[in-house]
Amino acid sequence: MIIENIQSILPRCGLFLCLLSGLQGTARAESEAADLPPVPEVELPFQVGEKLTYVIYWGWIGVGTSEASTDWVWRDDAWSLYIQFRTKSNGVINRIYPVDDLVEVYIDPDTLRPDTFILDLNEGRHTRHATTVFDWDKMQATYIRIREDREDEVEQVELEKGTRDLVSFMYFMRRHDFKDKQTYEFKVLADEKLYDLTVKTSGYDNVRLENYGRVKSLKMDPEAQFDGVFVRKGKMQVWLSEDDRRLLTKLQLDTPFANVRLLLRSVEGPGDDKWILDSE
Repeated sequence: MIIENIQSILPRCGLFLCLLSGLQGTARAESEAADLPPVPEVELPFQVGEKLTYVIYWGWIGVGTSEASTDWVWRDDAWSLYIQFRTKSNGVINRIYPVDDLVEVYIDPDTLRPDTFILDLNEGRHTRHATTVFDWDKMQATYIRIREDREDEVEQVELEKGTRDLVSFMYFMRRHDFKDKQTYEFKVLADEKLYDLTVKTSGYDNVRLENYGRVKSLKMDPEAQFDGVFVRKGKMQVWLSEDDRRLLTKLQLDTPFANVRLLLRSVEGPGDDKWILDSE
């Protein structure tokens, strides 16, 4: 029954992105040049080189992990921020319905706006490969879905100021100074469509994490008119840590089938705060 329920809701958006959108030629560019200019000195809401590992639970059963990492890459004669999300199933789920999803996003370090979003989904017999290229001069995005059996699907989407894909939006949120009992409006691009995203904050909870104990986190209720099953069948809530890192500590999705949770397991990379010291 668990496998059947998972199969019924995953094919459209992927294990991790489905959680986010309930409300990634996977080739990383590298330069062989001997001498590159130094990376830009910009104030970012996260540490470059940071790696976050999450455990995904279906009810009380761990069904997979998601890893989110950041890095600098030399691309198109300039430095870009590179974000990678990798989601893989484990245990019994992996034998019956294997999942290996990859999302890659290249971001302008000054604006945190996305330049390129690459999606590579591999879930059971279902695969999906798509690339979205953002042209901010023309305020237009080109969505290309790669199809092996027929002509690629290409869509043009008109952008609005502040539009971000779901992944870059997650990192942009860490710059935002959210206040309790407030409502915030954003624009997000999912596949070939632009959506209004409303985020309401609703108090603080102490989220219990295996390696960090209880972490005070701001509870948020995202609401969006995504064209996906979870809009009609589930309610999502997310929690951001109150400290300067503003990490996503927990994501919860309640559906008629089960309670789906994503919990932060470890933080790796630069820094000497509690997140790094407690995970060693």
